[in-house]
Amino acid sequence: MADGKNRLRKIAFQFGNRFFRFAINPENYTFARPHRTTAVKTKSRIVIEDFQADVPTITISGTTGFNPTGRKQDRGINKIKEMKKFLEDYANMGGNGSKAAQDFYFHDFTNDESYVVHLSTEGVTYTQDVNSPLTHRYEIKMVVLRKASEPSDDDIVDPEIGNRFPSLPDPSKNRPDPGTGEKPEPDPYDPSSGNPDIYNKGNTDVYTPPPEATEPINPQAPSPTAYNYGMSGLGYNIGYYLREGGTWLSRLT
Repeated sequence: MADGKNRLRKIAFQFGNRFFRFAINPENYTFARPHRTTAVKTKSRIVIEDFQADVPTITISGTTGFNPTGRKQDRGINKIKEMKKFLEDYANMGGNGSKAAQDFYFHDFTNDESYVVHLSTEGVTYTQDVNSPLTHRYEIKMVVLRKASEPSDDDIVDPEIGNRFPSLPDPSKNRPDPGTGEKPEPDPYDPSSGNPDIYNKGNTDVYTPPPEATEPINPQAPSPTAYNYGMSGLGYNIGYYLREGGTWLSRLT
């Protein structure tokens, strides 16, 4: 792993303050960036459904060698044990549907690239071969969550607050008069029948049936009357219609 110009530098894993540095760089490094595209073949044409980039993946494989640096801690058997312990400790931090609390970084110092990654479904594979019994091979597959320089989703704040297309009354209609400073008396709106005592219209939250009502209304029985009262009560509950005295609307001004 080199760019042909700069001095070869090792790659490393990191989570929290812990690092695992490779004594020998991987023999193979694959960065895959799939695309979420579906091609639908019809009788007369090909329809493409494009949903932009899919989740990138990184796959590295190689060997820890026998004794590449001459130092005891870099011997192949010691390095593969250190790698296993490092990756197992990270994997054990997650579970129950949640990933580890600390981010897992993949540092490629030679190419000056760092990513926040997570072990993929295939995870890690360790192998030994009879033709090279003193060396240990590995293959690690990871999914790329984002670049190391980018913030996590939890740290991103959505600047859009509220509904861009509100269906509430316009508060500008209840602003004080420029001359007197008095607010106009709002006129509560009853959308169903004009009944001033409709459920939850005012501050009492008491339902008073209209004088013309001759029989009780069953809310579980489908009827135009039950539907109108239900929709009107819901409208006042969520603030869609103005309450008596304009108490709700006056808070917006």
